[in-house]
Amino acid sequence: MTDEDILLLMKQDDSSALDALMSRYKTLVSFIVSQSVRNSADIEEAVQDTFYKVWRNRSTINTELRSLKGYISMTAKSCAEDKRRSVSRHVEAEDISAEENDIGIDIDYTDETAKRENMRIIAECIRAMPSPDRDIFIERYYFRLPVKEIAQRHDIRSKKVENILARRKKKLGKELLSKGIILEK
Repeated sequence: MTDEDILLLMKQDDSSALDALMSRYKTLVSFIVSQSVRNSADIEEAVQDTFYKVWRNRSTINTELRSLKGYISMTAKSCAEDKRRSVSRHVEAEDISAEENDIGIDIDYTDETAKRENMRIIAECIRAMPSPDRDIFIERYYFRLPVKEIAQRHDIRSKKVENILARRKKKLGKELLSKGIILEK
């Protein structure tokens, strides 16, 4: 898939484009970030932030000004610098509690075949969520953004974000069971 194909899918809100984008550029972004950030967890977080920002700005990316690779590289440098500054100030990210992370079913992640199939089903269910619920869900559980920050990004109250997350998490559990998710034995 070319950069133009990826960008076209991104502008159509096709979340499979994010997978393709990450597959293509994760090594480059990781390298760029590792030039400024040393801790592996912080590197991974800055890499995720980079792809999050690219995804959020997908409708405004103009490849006539610079290539997609150039845009991603500049975004990675910016995210790495933000992370470096954040770490130097000892800012702690909001962690997700086990209770909030629980969707009420025990998914099998031990068997590799089951894990791959389960991850495919989970991604399919998340892609099927309507926007902005899908974006809010991804921001919280993939990018691990605090609820307050998500609320600010979407110009809604924190309580509404919490309600969307709770409703989507409950519905996700039901959808996973109906689509044949493989449970722990």
